[in-house]
Amino acid sequence: MATQFLEAFISPFHLKRWDSKTMKKKIFALMAILPFALLVSCSIQKSSDSMSGMKMAHPTSSPIAAGQGMAAPDGGSFLNAPIPADVLNLPLVDSNGNSFNLGSLKGQTVVIADFLTSCHDVCPMTTANIRNIGDAVAASSLKNSVKVLEISVDPVRDTPSRLAAYQKLFLDNSWTLATGSEADLGKFWSFFGSSNTKTPYTAAEKKSLPVDWQTGKPSEYDMSHTDLVIIVDGKGAWSWLDLGNPDASKAVIPEKLKKYLSDDGLNNLAKPQAPTWDVKAVLSALSSITGTKIG
Repeated sequence: MATQFLEAFISPFHLKRWDSKTMKKKIFALMAILPFALLVSCSIQKSSDSMSGMKMAHPTSSPIAAGQGMAAPDGGSFLNAPIPADVLNLPLVDSNGNSFNLGSLKGQTVVIADFLTSCHDVCPMTTANIRNIGDAVAASSLKNSVKVLEISVDPVRDTPSRLAAYQKLFLDNSWTLATGSEADLGKFWSFFGSSNTKTPYTAAEKKSLPVDWQTGKPSEYDMSHTDLVIIVDGKGAWSWLDLGNPDASKAVIPEKLKKYLSDDGLNNLAKPQAPTWDVKAVLSALSSITGTKIG
């Protein structure tokens, strides 16, 4: 099973689909997330026919310590990993300039995805999925007890004002966008297994890529990162993880951001390469963790 999982994870690295520079970025992300990929593959081995719908039992032992998790019925893996106080207390700031941290959200179940507003590849699809998750939560009885977040991996460019302009493109505010300092976001995403690195664009890439959707200028660099979505429960424990490209086939991408996508991004929009995560998997995990059906 571990071999099958890794084959699925490695499948996006076929040479015929990406150039060598993009290959390097994807391989870096693969190496960063490998321990978590193995964790999820182990959890799949522990799944059974009895694990379905609201009958899913939330695991009680830490998968990080024990090296295992529990497969979720609609994708991803249930975990029960306490988050250290120094991670819970890392300062974040939302698009309105309000400061908060994960610790201040204790008592709420929190959905978190990583992204950057300058992404040409998959982040607009991540945001479209997160927007739909936020909408589903807002329409449910859990609207005051579930928080939906997108947290940047690119704090230099992703200022609160840019986050606000990015969210405005989606004509929705059912979820929260956040950023922080380089040091704090580095520690935050390192704990959750998303190692981020700055990758400057070549002169040729600057000419070939669409100009920035806000400034109209060429992008200077990308931030290579692992694409993931996680859930933190009301007690401050890491409770669920899924990896891969966002499958946004049922989501609407703002035209301004669709024009900002590279060829690779358009390919991922049309047919995201495995592994993928989707809205259904997140809402299913939320329903199991909270005990209340969402969506």
